[in-house]
Amino acid sequence: MKVLNGLDAGSTLFILIILLLLAVIPARIAAKKGYSFAGFYIFGVFFWLIALIVALVLKPKDVSQELLNYKKLLDQGVITQEEFNQKRNQLLK
Repeated sequence: MKVLNGLDAGSTLFILIILLLLAVIPARIAAKKGYSFAGFYIFGVFFWLIALIVALVLKPKDVSQELLNYKKLLDQGVITQEEFNQKRNQLLK
């Protein structure tokens, strides 16, 4: 049974699995720099090469500035101490 451009179902499934595995590469690189693994995984599934290039050129997130922003929110009463502690632990791991 032909599924995609003359490829049979087994070949199409193999290509799909390879694409899903390759998408992990830009997602891991971006996650190590402080960006969303899931967001870059989805980006990588559909636009693998572009996602890889973007992940490689991204600068790491500035954790200290982000912590200061959350501290300001805590001081203003927008978030609770517990929410601040959770976010701090998430950023520092």
